[in-house]
Order: sequence, then C-alpha cells, then structure tokens
Amino acid sequence: MELQSQFLCRLFCVFFFIILSATAAAPVTAGGWNEIPDVINNTHVQDLGMFAVLAYNNSTASSLFFYAVFQAQAQIAEGLNVRMVIQALESELPKMYKAYVWEKPWENFKNLTFFEPVLV
Repeated sequence: MELQSQFLCRLFCVFFFIILSATAAAPVTAGGWNEIPDVINNTHVQDLGMFAVLAYNNSTASSLFFYAVFQAQAQIAEGLNVRMVIQALESELPKMYKAYVWEKPWENFKNLTFFEPVLV
C-alpha cells in the first residue's frame, strides 16, 4: 500500500508539473513556487480557499465568510503546497488573508498550515 501511495504521489506531481508548465507564462521550477494562472475560474483553487477559511474558523471559533481566492502559487513537496491570497468577510467587511494549504489529493488529505491577515 505504501508503494502504491508513493507511486500515486509521484504520478500526481508529474501530472501537475506538466499542466502547470503548459499553462504558465513563466518557466516552472521544481520545488519552487509557481504562479497558478486564472485562479478566479479555477474551481479547485477556489475550493482550497474555502477549505482554508472553514478550517481557520473551526480552529479559532471565528466566523469569516469566504469570498474568493485572488492569487495563488503552488509548490510540489510531498504533495502540493498552495499559498493563496484570499478575500473573506469579517462582520460584513471585506478583508484579505494569506493562507497555505498542504494537499495530498490521492490520500484525500488537506491541512491548513498558515492563515493570517494581509497587512496593508
């Protein structure tokens, strides 16, 4: 089973790397952070943003309301790290947040690793 998980991880990483390379304007670097294009229309990135807000709410007893992800980069590292700039409503006021989500889709695993307001 462990061998199968490692194979699926590598297969996903190669697949993601190829897709990102084909759609990115700048060259993709393995292990580095790469811009995810058209995040507004990327349902997976928007779902990760919603997950980040819900996970933050659950861990802090906050009541943020997810609006949208406006910027995202990805890094392949034992899965996929995605860092995002998210807009969420707090007491009906829009605020920007930076969030990192670590994902292993072949294991149905997501973890919020970082979430904080963006200071302007």
